[in-house]
Amino acid sequence: MPTDRTEFFIIRIPDTGSLLDAVRLIASSGLTITRCHFNRSLDPVTAFFSVSGDESDCRKGEQALLEEGYLQTTVTYPRSIRFTIIVPEIPGTLHRILTILDSYQAEISSLSFDNRGRYPDRLHVMLRVRKPSRTEELIQAIRSEYAVEIEGYDCGDSCDDGSLFYVRYAARVNEILDNLEDPHILELLHQFSHLAQQLTEYGKEYQDVLEQILLNGKRLKETTGDGFYADVQKISISDTVTLYCFQLPGGGSIFVIDTPEERIMIDTGYGIYHEDVLLMFKHYGLGGKENFSRIILTHGDTDHCGASGFFDCPVYTHEGTWEIIRTNNRAWGATSQDLVLEQVYTVMINLFARMTTPDSISLLPPAGKDKEGEFPVLSTFTAGGYTFQILEGHGGHQHGLIYVLCKEAGLLFTSDTILNLKYLSPERSAYNNFAVYLVTTVNVDPDLVKSERKALTKLASDIDASLREKGKHLLYCCGHGPISIMRDNELIPACKSHTYKHQYLSDLSTIS
Repeated sequence: MPTDRTEFFIIRIPDTGSLLDAVRLIASSGLTITRCHFNRSLDPVTAFFSVSGDESDCRKGEQALLEEGYLQTTVTYPRSIRFTIIVPEIPGTLHRILTILDSYQAEISSLSFDNRGRYPDRLHVMLRVRKPSRTEELIQAIRSEYAVEIEGYDCGDSCDDGSLFYVRYAARVNEILDNLEDPHILELLHQFSHLAQQLTEYGKEYQDVLEQILLNGKRLKETTGDGFYADVQKISISDTVTLYCFQLPGGGSIFVIDTPEERIMIDTGYGIYHEDVLLMFKHYGLGGKENFSRIILTHGDTDHCGASGFFDCPVYTHEGTWEIIRTNNRAWGATSQDLVLEQVYTVMINLFARMTTPDSISLLPPAGKDKEGEFPVLSTFTAGGYTFQILEGHGGHQHGLIYVLCKEAGLLFTSDTILNLKYLSPERSAYNNFAVYLVTTVNVDPDLVKSERKALTKLASDIDASLREKGKHLLYCCGHGPISIMRDNELIPACKSHTYKHQYLSDLSTIS
């Protein structure tokens, strides 16, 4: 028995009657419309439809829409043509001309004729033909009865009827993504439209949402190359073990544990920053992509795992994180996993941030009986003479999220459960707001994350109290913000950060 599939159609709607006709074609193909969006004031000729049905019905509907010239298969609308017809003073001439235009499914943008004007025998026309291949046929059909003067093709942006809104928007998307092919751009337009449509139910404006999506991608692209920078902390854990924290322009931090025997990375940042990160690593004497012994991913958001596929070393993470990466859905495993906001945001940010993941992952083992506080211990490893534990989170921020703990060294990598947002730069704070705006909350289970954060805070507090008896502090290695210590119930930076830029390489010896 065939199973239903979902499909989307972006349809060209020159008039209200065409909208009705397109819906008739979809229905007669046996498809169920699950979503539609059409806003004449924004773009009077573009409508979005999502449908469900079996494979054959989807293809039948697609073909029917294509044959009638409704289905958009490219982000370039049919070419406009501007021409003048020399009309005789014969009753019914205008009716005859419009009949010809209608027979070729012409979309008239403007029509002008005045027999008391300066040019009483001239009818000025600007139009598009729904099937571009028939444009010349239309002109010849008119020429067979009337004299025609062609004034030009492709009015482009001078056509200020709003019908180029999505064409212009697609061009802006392409500037960020470096010219994707039309099928991919059409799919993105469909998904971005769906996200914007859903967010109108939360009081947001449709066009504002589309603009925020572009600003997110633009910000990432602008902060690569010469625009790249990072705030860096370097902390000596022992005579032979050094901890680095790299706060990138956007997204989560990268941590590197550097020992004589191996070099471990915890989280990788966005893929779009990879080349810049390698230059930065080289500056700090951390080698290249082949100089790391292992990578540990705390969770599946692309700002934490998006560059993991670039490195030549094993990558370790939770099974849930791997499923999030595999399904391209940051809410996988949570009650919100079917929400359009989560699904589309994941697709969007993974594309803009150049998500690049490894072909295979070393999965952490299932939880055993051992726990640290309320968190099961999944695995342990040693580095620089210290023992590290990998703890399983509860899934409040994201399913499969893990923590890395070394009680002896006083290190707790809190991922995105405990953050030091107070000490984020204004630019990073502003960037973080994109995600909150587009998915309303970055936590897939907002209630669960509260109890999880409380449990992690208690575990951290207990360890910190024990370390203080030895004259030490627990270092909170937060997913966003600087490495911090707790003082008077407030997280403050454990040491000063120094800014790295490609055009200004600060003296490594000044990094404390």
